[in-house]
Amino acid sequence: MAVPQRGSLDDPWLDELSTRIWTKPEFSMVPIDVDEVPRGRYSGPPLDERGPRVVFFGIPSDYGTAFLLHLIEKRTNLVAVVCSTRWQRTHPKADLIARIAGHLGRPVEVTADANAEAFVRSLRAYQPDIVVMASFDQILAAATLAVPSRGWLNIHPSLLPRHRGPEPIYWTIANGDAEAGISVHLTVPRIDAGPILAQRRIPVLDQDTAGTLSKRLVAEGLAALDETVGRLEAGSAGAIAPAERGSYEPPVRQTGLDWDQPYEHIDRLVRAGHPDQPPFFTHRGRRRYVYAVRRVDPDPLNTERLKRSHGSKAPLAWAGGPANEMLVAVRDAVVAVRWQPVGHTHAVRPLAKQQFP
Repeated sequence: MAVPQRGSLDDPWLDELSTRIWTKPEFSMVPIDVDEVPRGRYSGPPLDERGPRVVFFGIPSDYGTAFLLHLIEKRTNLVAVVCSTRWQRTHPKADLIARIAGHLGRPVEVTADANAEAFVRSLRAYQPDIVVMASFDQILAAATLAVPSRGWLNIHPSLLPRHRGPEPIYWTIANGDAEAGISVHLTVPRIDAGPILAQRRIPVLDQDTAGTLSKRLVAEGLAALDETVGRLEAGSAGAIAPAERGSYEPPVRQTGLDWDQPYEHIDRLVRAGHPDQPPFFTHRGRRRYVYAVRRVDPDPLNTERLKRSHGSKAPLAWAGGPANEMLVAVRDAVVAVRWQPVGHTHAVRPLAKQQFP
């Protein structure tokens, strides 16, 4: 896909980060573990201190980082940034979100429990008008959500109220949805259930993976966020849709492929899992993680011949084929399976009361 036209952040390090993210073919929900630090002081223009006071909550995935960089590009009055240590589990350290805020000279709050009384007191001291949250991994209580004077926004990559929950892009593709979307909504203690303030829709393409779809959704979501912040500032941010029950899907666990399924079903699972959560099959006692599948022989006679020669329907080595591909007969096709020995790179599986995004 084409790289969206981005404005300049007017700072070499931030422009380099933005370019690095937006030239990726796919966005990941996995936190970016960037060890590099800025090579100099912030050289961009000052942020607008006359606008609404905004606090950003996020984890440093491509998704979350893109929204933070966009707020900086818009010279938003960013008064603080909040990082979660829960996604790191062990050896917490300053992450990319913290480094970006520090580069700007803005305060950084780090918390494993955003509902703790001490943290809420600190948040209240910043006197935020608006909180913007993009890919944060904690469920927030009513007392925490009541701190900003104009609203606590969450940017959720689905057509809410459909696909509430931590991994909506996966389920959008796995369920075969024709449309995807991104929603900006007011946050309430119930997961992804607050009034919807802005929403964008895009078609799901036949070749979309979770990564390509995530990138396209973020590109649409930037304008939706700008629209919502502007309406909150003007005092005219009425809901475009009420809170509804909708649908909720749970976190994605490691998914084993069942070859006795149609090709279309297997293809959706593989695309939904790319790049962070590939499904797997077991070969000679070891898991192999699937990154792509493709039809190699639509002839039904050849499909039946392969099934008869290998009744277990397990993948077979492909003589003369690529080393990282195997052949398997699924219900309605012969399929080449591209695999790797390592997979499921979602940074951590959710802890109790933890959500992505």
